[in-house]
Amino acid sequence: MTRKLNEGSEFTIPLKNLLGLVAFTAISVWAYFGIIERLAFIEHEQDLMLIEIEENDDWIDEFKPPAEVQDTIKRVRELELQLAIIKERMNH
Repeated sequence: MTRKLNEGSEFTIPLKNLLGLVAFTAISVWAYFGIIERLAFIEHEQDLMLIEIEENDDWIDEFKPPAEVQDTIKRVRELELQLAIIKERMNH
């Protein structure tokens, strides 16, 4: 015997099962939105970190020591050369 479903069809489900289905649905929806929220937060943090990394990389690429430091380096190199010359003269 075939039964057709229509607006007047009725079926019964135990209250325990209905409450279980409602609870499962509510927990599933809560977990889904919790996961989506966490993923969005992590993606936002990643975007901020990438911006900061790019800024740091630009700073490193464009870095030039101050003029005083460059001058000191030149003077130290000159002193090293003079010291090498003096050492060689002392050995001969």
